[in-house]
Amino acid sequence: MLTATEQNRHILIVEDDADTAEMVSIFLETAGYTTATADSGEIALNEITAQQPDLVLLDLGLPDMSGLDVLKQVRASSFLPLIVISGKTQERDKVVALEQGADDYMGKPFSQEELLARVMALLRRVGWTPIPDPKLNVRHLELDMARRQASIRGKRLQVTPVEYGILVTMMRNAGEVVSHDELLHAVWGEQYQGDYSVLRVNISRLRQKLEENPRHPSYVVTVPGQGYIMPLKRP
Repeated sequence: MLTATEQNRHILIVEDDADTAEMVSIFLETAGYTTATADSGEIALNEITAQQPDLVLLDLGLPDMSGLDVLKQVRASSFLPLIVISGKTQERDKVVALEQGADDYMGKPFSQEELLARVMALLRRVGWTPIPDPKLNVRHLELDMARRQASIRGKRLQVTPVEYGILVTMMRNAGEVVSHDELLHAVWGEQYQGDYSVLRVNISRLRQKLEENPRHPSYVVTVPGQGYIMPLKRP
């Protein structure tokens, strides 16, 4: 059951197949969300600007432009939660979408229950504001939990909800190895166990923002065969 806050969430469904769009819309509205649909990239971008939805479900196969181009334009100015839904199920297609800034990727066909679980998980990550630690600090990296802002050496970082979740988990466990599955469970939820590509791509994106040299990271360091560690001292 959705909380009162979750019931106010507005989801934009970007899908050119009318039957699929209607099915997803009816299912999500039955679950308690409000929805709108867009059947082209241009309409979707206009809706995002005008309506400012809480989450976007984006099909890649649109009639007027690639869904990846829509994703790039959205990410140029916003970290709006976004899940790609596509008939392309190859690992490379998934990786490309995640590298471009998608928070999640679902292949068609999909179950309504899985879609709802992923929507709820992403929205709850966005709304998650832990109370006990108002600020976390590791070396030059600071996380302001109340404002949901990250900064390094005083410069604010533009991070997605997923990247923010990774930072929270790694900073709370600074100096200790966090296994791949522990990080997946903490940030994405139990349904992502074993989905290492989504983890790998988001770690790579985060390093581009954190590290002076992403090829030789000092904040999110790989521990071969185990997971990742955020060293308390520069390695």
